[in-house]
Amino acid sequence: MSLLDDAPVSEDGPVDPADDAGTAGSGESDRRARTAVIAAVLAVLGLWALDVYLVPAAGRVRQEHRVDEYQEPARKVGVGDAALLLQIPALRLDQVVVKGATPALLQGGPGWREGSAPPGTGNTVVLGRSTRWTYPFSQLSKLPKDASIYVRTRDGRVYKYQVLYVKRLRSGLTSVMDPVGRNRLTLVTSAGGPFDTARTVVVAKGVGTPVPTPKEFREPVRKLTDLGPFDERGPGGLLLLLAGFVVIGLGVVGVLEMKGRYSTFTVCVVAGPALALGVVLVLFHLDAFLPITY
Repeated sequence: MSLLDDAPVSEDGPVDPADDAGTAGSGESDRRARTAVIAAVLAVLGLWALDVYLVPAAGRVRQEHRVDEYQEPARKVGVGDAALLLQIPALRLDQVVVKGATPALLQGGPGWREGSAPPGTGNTVVLGRSTRWTYPFSQLSKLPKDASIYVRTRDGRVYKYQVLYVKRLRSGLTSVMDPVGRNRLTLVTSAGGPFDTARTVVVAKGVGTPVPTPKEFREPVRKLTDLGPFDERGPGGLLLLLAGFVVIGLGVVGVLEMKGRYSTFTVCVVAGPALALGVVLVLFHLDAFLPITY
């Protein structure tokens, strides 16, 4: 009898090496799946933290630049230039308003909607954010009736308004932005959460005799048959937002592929810039599907 005859025989029979390989492969797949889930959760938390802390800081820097620009006298302002100073004592609001109300311009503070009337000549419409970036209009719904609002131009003219009413309007009720009519000021912001298209609107009447507008500041004010939506944006923001998600996805895939084969330092150096670029693209272009006044 040989020694092989005395060796214990497994009751389960011989073990197939292919089974071991399959078990190892399954374990590796599970580890990758867990890593991907953890990475996704961390990415979401990171985006939230950056949106809460980094984005407002960037918006405040832009507003500071506009304050500096506003202090320099200008006889003509173009789109993106500091145009007005909006002051609401009841809300302790003191913000420089740029000409134009695109998503990018609203990242640094309120925007004077193009096509609306210059102060004192009709309906001046100013849009501002309620929640993201510098959220200057976050307390707009609390503005009491008869509260005073002041608008100052870069050439020193001052216009006073008195609040008539504060209303919540559905997204399609844009007639409040009609530029013609009596001297008044209309402030617009979001009324709810990120997917709520309703708006909070403040309408204030001009008080006293409007200050004459110098000839060089006059702009034609025409009644518009189509006022357009509250949210005016081009397709570029959506494309950049999608590009941001794609770049983040590629960065995560790169991390998963390199993990275990390269050092942590190498993984960070190679995949880190892609993840950072993707995060910036997403944060700065969320307005592609959110209300621009949110």
